[in-house]
Amino acid sequence: MSEQIVTALLSGLVALVVASIGAALTLAQQRRERARWLTDLKSGWALELHKARLESYPEVFRILGGLSHATGSPLTPEVAGQTALALNGWFYGPGGMCATATARGAVLGLRSVCRRWARDGGPRPDELYGWRDMAVAALRRDLDLPGLESYDFRQGSTILADLRRELEDDEKRRPRPSAGGGGGRVVRRPGPPARRGPSTG
Repeated sequence: MSEQIVTALLSGLVALVVASIGAALTLAQQRRERARWLTDLKSGWALELHKARLESYPEVFRILGGLSHATGSPLTPEVAGQTALALNGWFYGPGGMCATATARGAVLGLRSVCRRWARDGGPRPDELYGWRDMAVAALRRDLDLPGLESYDFRQGSTILADLRRELEDDEKRRPRPSAGGGGGRVVRRPGPPARRGPSTG
């Protein structure tokens, strides 16, 4: 084989290796840029979602405040009907668009109980405050504001039981450092305990 042919083959091989390395580096750079773009997009989306919740959730907390014992006026089926209408308006507005499925489910459950009481009358439904407390807990969790409140999650319905389990599981999964600085040991919070007295307003 002549020297010219060997030189041409070696030159072609070197060119192929260089082109392959260049293509691999370009592909890796594109993947890094895409991953960075996706990270920025998700971070921006999470920030905008949190802002939307901070703007729309005060309204639903104000609505829920109408069911509080601290209002000074008795809770009647008429008040429950007004609450159901207000929750319906919130649900079909910006609040319902940015709430998690758990929070939406809790709000819908409370709306259903309030609407049924307004329609049927009679004594206050036992599950009313269970749904209200579940809605408050789920909405606070959406805002990453876990509280220390204890609620009475009575088994009022299958949906309520599912939401209760979901919140309890979430609380058990959230680790927190021990207060005594025990060498970085992680202590897990127990699920929310049952309320000992009547629901607080």
